[in-house]
Amino acid sequence: MGSVHEFYLIARTTDTKDFWMYKESGNGVMDSAVIDDDLILYIMDSLEWIPSQNPAKRGNPSGRGINYHGVTLFDRQASKTLMGIFMSWKNLFKNAPASFVLPGAYVYGDKQEGNYEKLVFSRDEVIAQLDKMISMSEALAKGECYLYHCGI
Repeated sequence: MGSVHEFYLIARTTDTKDFWMYKESGNGVMDSAVIDDDLILYIMDSLEWIPSQNPAKRGNPSGRGINYHGVTLFDRQASKTLMGIFMSWKNLFKNAPASFVLPGAYVYGDKQEGNYEKLVFSRDEVIAQLDKMISMSEALAKGECYLYHCGI
């Protein structure tokens, strides 16, 4: 696995402004998930529908989607959309063969001829990652916690 996106289910009392610097200490972490960057890029358009906040900026300004290179905070308001998106992708990927290929970035070869990268995924690993995100979204819906995303 190359670059990854980390998601942490954290207690509502956690300092969200500086959490990313101290996440390794586990302080306030209730659960976590790691999703491969290639999968995030593949589903990125649908992630833009999720209401979010940016804890790295003053006042946690509201927005949509994830901060790809930064941090993102999701609260109870985002839980239904998060759950729906990850359930939909899970239902789609359940139909894939055990090992499947998705198109990645468009890359150019030596002779200026290009093609899409071929990204190979394990269906069971993808389903497990999506299940973890669904589970954390369900916990988020209770309003006792936040979901904190750390980008690449």
